[in-house]
Amino acid sequence: MIATNLLFCVNFTYEKTTLGKPHAHPCYEIVYYVNGSGWVDFHKERHTFKKDTFMLVGPKVQHTEFDEKGTEVLYIGLEILGEDGYAEGIYSEADYGIKEYMRKIYHEVTNRTVYSEQLINSYCTIIAIKLISAARKRPLISADRNLDNILNYIDSNFCCEIDTAKLAEMSGYSYDHFRKIFAKKYNVGVNEYILQKRIELADRLLRGGNGKEYLIKEIAARCGFSSVAQFCTKYKEAMGDTPNGARA
Repeated sequence: MIATNLLFCVNFTYEKTTLGKPHAHPCYEIVYYVNGSGWVDFHKERHTFKKDTFMLVGPKVQHTEFDEKGTEVLYIGLEILGEDGYAEGIYSEADYGIKEYMRKIYHEVTNRTVYSEQLINSYCTIIAIKLISAARKRPLISADRNLDNILNYIDSNFCCEIDTAKLAEMSGYSYDHFRKIFAKKYNVGVNEYILQKRIELADRLLRGGNGKEYLIKEIAARCGFSSVAQFCTKYKEAMGDTPNGARA
């Protein structure tokens, strides 16, 4: 028999592009992405999300979230007893149908009645039951022998070190042929594309909020550059200004 206990329930919209700090919870966390896009790092992997997907992450699992401006999230902290084996990852609402119950939980939390606790427990249990099947399904993110999936893989991992030879192996083509067909399909070389993604993220972090939330060395590290010097050089080549100049 499954028993649940709701620890928190929050609905929040990011007013600016935000890179959060690594953190963990003592319970399962389910984050439903009502709008927007971004990524979450946990278990040394990057998982991208978009509208109408949700994240499931386990108790005491450290994770870091990046949310684009305007991203709306509805998230709950849930203790689940009586069942193990929930598979962490990013999943599609179309496959699990939890949005309705997430909304109902939030409604009861913010509009308390004498029946709210019973209703909240019921809705949480329904969600837990729906998620049991997640242990037997694959998350949305995968690395297939398909160029579009290779592109998705890069989009999810460009802040980490990426070995182009391994990308070629994932694609099923030789190293030289992979680089050739990638450039032909996307009109940009694979290494140039990785650099573009890093520069784009760095530029958003430099210009987000008051522009001084992160040190230059923090942005360089978070965006996958090997050093501050490399970051400053590549940023100026691409943007025509220095990182400090961009947020002045």
